[in-house]
Amino acid sequence: MFSHILTDTGDQRFVIQVHGGAWAIPETLKLPHAEGVRRAYQAALDNLNNGKDPMRAVIAALKVMEDDPVFDAGTGSFLNEDGQVELDAAVMEGKDLKAGAVASVGRFKNPCEIALAVMERTDHVLLIGAGAERFALAEGFKPVDPKSLVHPREYEGYEAWVKAGRPDSRIFFGEEGKTGTAGSRAEHSKRGTVGAVIGARSGAGFDLYSGISTGGTRGKKAGRVGDAPLVGCGLYADNEGAAVCCTGWGEAFIRMAAAKSVSDLVGRGAHPQEAVETVLRNLHRRTKGRGGIIAVGRDGRTGAAFTTPDMAYAGPSCEQLIL
Repeated sequence: MFSHILTDTGDQRFVIQVHGGAWAIPETLKLPHAEGVRRAYQAALDNLNNGKDPMRAVIAALKVMEDDPVFDAGTGSFLNEDGQVELDAAVMEGKDLKAGAVASVGRFKNPCEIALAVMERTDHVLLIGAGAERFALAEGFKPVDPKSLVHPREYEGYEAWVKAGRPDSRIFFGEEGKTGTAGSRAEHSKRGTVGAVIGARSGAGFDLYSGISTGGTRGKKAGRVGDAPLVGCGLYADNEGAAVCCTGWGEAFIRMAAAKSVSDLVGRGAHPQEAVETVLRNLHRRTKGRGGIIAVGRDGRTGAAFTTPDMAYAGPSCEQLIL
């Protein structure tokens, strides 16, 4: 399942792609996922049409999904092994390779906004845990009760996970689209990272922007950081290559430096669609990992593909790869 919003990038000022995670989406959640990514896409487009900075448009798209409990970000996040929320988010812009990220924050509804503040108001790229939360408070972000970030569905899933003996949380999609862990234990309620990429026309090319947010995986080790806040792994943006955002089994995307790999291929002349498909195939060949990737190239061309049963997506086009 994936939702298409068809656009012609030929003479457009902006190119937008949004994803809401790559996994086996149950039938009852497919429509909410499709509607959610469409609303996120529209939020980005409205911001751009109203003259807002493209990075703010990325944030607008991410916030729609962070505020929607159907997605594994913000208010729909998983609980870690200790029954706590740990959120990760990152943003990046391609002109000067500026980036900001936070990891393992648990008291803030929209971690993407804190990641943006890290990029714009500090000399750092990544802040984690207590330090990230201290920074957020100093910058005026309002904390919330962590319980407000957890949907009742997740409390039920977490309790079932505990009763099942706390099985390995290294979740990925195995052969023939079956959902399982490295120990082949089924996990049918996995949801994926959310992300957005934007190309904004600048002269003969496009300035590129990327953003990502996630609640991680159920039962993850306390302090686990996935690919989302790691520049070059879960996201990347480079005006000489592509804006890229990934979703799926985070550890595999980290080991393959997946996002930068896509950007580098585009920078060497590959079409973004060719680049995302190449990296997804290599990801599976080398690590057996599965997921999805969206990308916008420096010329406004796009690529989007996934190797899981479904990916919630809004943008020009998207392809499912059969491995």
